[in-house]
Amino acid sequence: MLAMIEINLLPQEYRPRDSTNVPLMLTALGGIVLVCGLMFSLVSIQNDVRDLERQVTDLGVRKADLELDAKRVDALKEEIERQKSRQETIIEISQSKVMWSQKLEQFARVMGNHRNFWVNQLTLTKSAATARGSGSTFSMRVSGLHYDISEVAKLRDALQNDQNFFYHFDELQSYTVSKAPVTGMRNATERMDFEIKLPVAAGTPAGR
Repeated sequence: MLAMIEINLLPQEYRPRDSTNVPLMLTALGGIVLVCGLMFSLVSIQNDVRDLERQVTDLGVRKADLELDAKRVDALKEEIERQKSRQETIIEISQSKVMWSQKLEQFARVMGNHRNFWVNQLTLTKSAATARGSGSTFSMRVSGLHYDISEVAKLRDALQNDQNFFYHFDELQSYTVSKAPVTGMRNATERMDFEIKLPVAAGTPAGR
């Protein structure tokens, strides 16, 4: 059996038109709208990310500036505390019952008899007063040539036995003697370092 072939011989303008595929067009249109929406969202997100990165950078700069300002404030506070401490020490010395100029002269006279020793630092500190002491402490950091504990003991005894110098102090406090090397000296290869503290006695009469 032969299959029949149907041929449309009508001219093109008289032929029936194909019906439009509406669902396909709607699907394509929806895809285009979705893609455009995604692209718009992506651009918006990228702009938000750039804004956030810029804010993070600005906050980092601000944080660094604030940290620098905080360090300056801390340094100023420390300087103020040092100046207040110096002022309090000066006021205490001026109001003290001890005539410190005379006391230093007496101390220098004792040290002059012990020429192997020298003073690195003298300080006068103040703390809470007690029944035994006024709260003030005269401290000295001392060094001496060679390592000879007996010489240190002699210096301590000389300070305590000088009645004029030791009169205003309650006791002599001394601590461990440490040893350190010395370079560039012919007659010594080591030195000793130690500290002596002399708390001012309570009820000390005015110096003359």
